[in-house]
Amino acid sequence: MNQNKKLINSNIKALIFDIGGVLFLAKKNGKEKNLLSSFREACLLLGNFGIDASMFLEELISIYRQSSVGNISKEETMNLMSNVLKISPKEVERLFKNVYSNNTIENNELYNYVLDLKKDNYKIGILSNQFHLSKDVLVPNKYYKNFDALEISSDDKLKKPDEKAFILILEKLKVKPEESIFVDDKQENLDVAEKLKMKTIIFKNNTQFFSRLKELGIKGLSPITKKTTNKITK
Repeated sequence: MNQNKKLINSNIKALIFDIGGVLFLAKKNGKEKNLLSSFREACLLLGNFGIDASMFLEELISIYRQSSVGNISKEETMNLMSNVLKISPKEVERLFKNVYSNNTIENNELYNYVLDLKKDNYKIGILSNQFHLSKDVLVPNKYYKNFDALEISSDDKLKKPDEKAFILILEKLKVKPEESIFVDDKQENLDVAEKLKMKTIIFKNNTQFFSRLKELGIKGLSPITKKTTNKITK
């Protein structure tokens, strides 16, 4: 990284991204589109693999809630769900991996842009709610390598919209709230960020996102995203 390179927007030092609905998107527009915003949908999608979880939703959701804030380990998550669904823990792991991997796709255009942000001397972070079995798919190892800091709820035991989760990612990135932009697809999370004086962008699609970034003075787009921005500004 060129430490002497001047930031285009000197007031902003970090951009923080949600994962589900931002860095990872649902592949389809049917019932699968709610997968990234509702664990209930993930359970119902087990039906595509021959498992009817509809009778056990409340039990599974209770386990998910414990797992998503790290109150139980991955192994405990698998064992508890195994007892409910009457299948092996390894089969639980395999099925949820298939649910998430088969029905989501990484937002490559956005991810490539995020990597370019580092070249422009911005810090990049992730703030995301995940339980142990979704994290395996939606938080690939390259995120831990390429992002400057991550606050994953199952790792850090703090879940949005808890204000403490936002404070933690800011501390990890060593930036003040007003020096950051938080990107999420849920307004309730953005409301908390705004209360802390963070700038925010609600994510709807890449075109809308890059347009909003331009308004905030964040440029330095990659060759891929420059094409998108050019279309917007014409």
